[in-house]
Amino acid sequence: MVYWTDVAGRTISRASLQPGAEPETIINSGLISPEGLAIDHFRRTMYWTDSGLDKIERARLDGSERKALFHTELVNPRAIAVDPIRGNLYWTDWNREAPKIETSSLEGENRRILVNKDIGLPNGLTFDPFSKLLCWADAGTKKLECTLPDGTGRRVIQNNLNYPFSIVSYADHFYHTDWRRDGVISVNRDSGQFTDEYLPEQRSHLYGITAVYPYCPAGRK
Repeated sequence: MVYWTDVAGRTISRASLQPGAEPETIINSGLISPEGLAIDHFRRTMYWTDSGLDKIERARLDGSERKALFHTELVNPRAIAVDPIRGNLYWTDWNREAPKIETSSLEGENRRILVNKDIGLPNGLTFDPFSKLLCWADAGTKKLECTLPDGTGRRVIQNNLNYPFSIVSYADHFYHTDWRRDGVISVNRDSGQFTDEYLPEQRSHLYGITAVYPYCPAGRK
């Protein structure tokens, strides 16, 4: 299945990856501007940000057992990522006065700021289960950066992005949507070099991006 948020429709939906599958709306109430969405395939749970309600919520993958995790100290929450193995949740807030990346447990406990220095517009966020790095694309600083889950070991992968919106890691590359190029750009994780780009024939802003593994990532600690 693939899951997505719809800001215009104020819904969260899913569809099978089989050709011709019909989308199914799983949440259609209590949303204003649902943006980032993260899936915990181990616990069969999804997490999302709502920048209209300034809230972070979670629910089962069928939309049941919905619960608000955070509704304070959020201004412009956008991207969200989950590390199912270690049980961590991460999200960005592009509040222009005080942008930050925060983390908590999957139950919403132990909330703390992970990064709040030298960031501007952290639009995209991804957790790579293999390298165990939390990485973000910043449309303010134009940088793609990574850090360890505890906030240490921060390093710049690429410092000349255009206007990244969403980012995902897959194998040894990052893929991000870019609002200047109106396309998908790939960056090598080790060298930081731009390696490819996909520019649709019909130009428009591309929003979220995700990658589908041929199997669920292994449960390695």
